[in-house]
Amino acid sequence: MTSPSPSPAPPRMTERWSVFAVVGFVCAWLLPPAGLACSIVALARIADGRALHGRGLAIAGIVVSVVVMLAALAIIACFVWFGLMFIPYGMQLRAG
Repeated sequence: MTSPSPSPAPPRMTERWSVFAVVGFVCAWLLPPAGLACSIVALARIADGRALHGRGLAIAGIVVSVVVMLAALAIIACFVWFGLMFIPYGMQLRAG
């Protein structure tokens, strides 16, 4: 009895992931404007065929960037509104 020869491994396919999609998703959490820009560039490159994978990651980067930026703007607006709410009261305290 002869042992069966091991079958050769299938050739390794190099899948071209969009680096911009990965960078855009990571930056979406840390620097949302940069994440938005990188994710948009990734979508454009995927549409052109320069990258095969990463469309979902690029879309997720865009969504996360927009949500984080809107949340940051809402928080800033709340702080500004809260601060402006006490300006007249502060003027009365200084005058009296």
